[in-house]
Amino acid sequence: MIKNSKQIVGHVLFWLIIMISFAVSEWGYRESLMDAIIFELLFLPARLIAVYVNWFLFIPKYLYKSKFLRYFISLLLLLIVVGIGHRYFVLLWGYPTFFPEWITTPIKPLNIPRLVQTILIIVSPVAFTTGFKLFMNWYYSRQEAEQLKQEKKEAELKFLKSQTNPHFLFNSLNSIYGLALDKSNKTPELILKLSNILSYTLYESNSKLVELEKEIELIENIIDLEKERFGKRVDISFNREGSFRNYRLPPLILIPLVENAFKHGVKDEVNKGKILIKVSIIDNTLRFCIENTVPEKPEESNVGGLGLKNVSRRLDLIYGDKKSFIINEDNDTFKVELTINDFGNEF
Repeated sequence: MIKNSKQIVGHVLFWLIIMISFAVSEWGYRESLMDAIIFELLFLPARLIAVYVNWFLFIPKYLYKSKFLRYFISLLLLLIVVGIGHRYFVLLWGYPTFFPEWITTPIKPLNIPRLVQTILIIVSPVAFTTGFKLFMNWYYSRQEAEQLKQEKKEAELKFLKSQTNPHFLFNSLNSIYGLALDKSNKTPELILKLSNILSYTLYESNSKLVELEKEIELIENIIDLEKERFGKRVDISFNREGSFRNYRLPPLILIPLVENAFKHGVKDEVNKGKILIKVSIIDNTLRFCIENTVPEKPEESNVGGLGLKNVSRRLDLIYGDKKSFIINEDNDTFKVELTINDFGNEF
C-alpha cells in the first residue's frame, strides 16, 4: 500500500513523467499533441494494472525470493491478460469514442501482431519500475549492511576497550598505601595522579576521540606512579618530539603499551630494568615506540598477551592500512613500534 502523502505525490509525478514522455514521442505519429495525449491516456489503465500488480505482488513474492522462472511466467501471463483487456477496451470504446476514423476494418481484439505491439507498449513502464525497485532494494540493503557493520565495529571496539587491564591501579594503590603508612609527603601528589588516571579511564575513555595531550599526560602520571612503585629497580626514559596540539586519537590506545612494558619488563626483573619511550608527530605521522628489557625468566603465557592483541585489533578496526604495528622480541629486549600515517585526518 502507498503509505503517506509523499509517496502519493511521488507516484503521481512518476505517471505524469511517463505520460508526457510517451505523448511527446507519440506526437510525431498523430495529427496533434492532444491526440497523442488521449492515445496514451487510453493505455494508462493497462499500465497501472501491470505496474502495480508487478510492484506489490510479483516482485516481493517471487523476484525477491529468487523464484525467477515463476516470476517471469507470472509476469508474461499478466502482460498477455492485460494486453488482451486493453485491446477490447480501446477497440470497443476508446477508438470509437475518440478516433472513429481509425476503425476501417472489422474489430479483431486478438490480432496477434497488434497484441504483441500492445504488450510491448505496456511493458516499458513495468521494466523501468522493476529496475528502479531492485536498485532501491539493493541500495537500502547496502545501507543496512553498512550500518550493521558499523554497529558491530563499535561494539567490538567497546568490548576491547573494556578489557584494558587495570592492574596498575591496584598496584599503585598498594604503593600509595605504603607511603601513607610512612607518612610520606609524596602521598597527596600520587593520590591526585591516581585520581586523574581513574577519571580518564572511567569518563573520558567513553569518548570516541580524546586529545593526544591528555593521553600523553596520562602516560606521564602512570610513569610517576610506577617509578614510586619500583624505585631504583627501573630506569625510565620518556622522549617527546613535535607538537601534539590539535591532534586527537581514540582513548586508551597507547596506555596498554606502557602497562605491558612495566608488567612484563620490570615486575620479574631481578636486575635493573630499563624502559625507553619515544613519541613524535612529524609531517602528520604519529610514531610511538616503547622498548623494555626482558627478565631472564619471563612469564611465558603473558608476554605480548591480551593487552597487545587488543590494541592491535583496535588499530586494525580504526586505522586499517594507515597504521603499522610491529612487535620485536629477542633475548633481552621487547620492542613495540606504532606508526599512524595521515594522523589526525582519519575521522
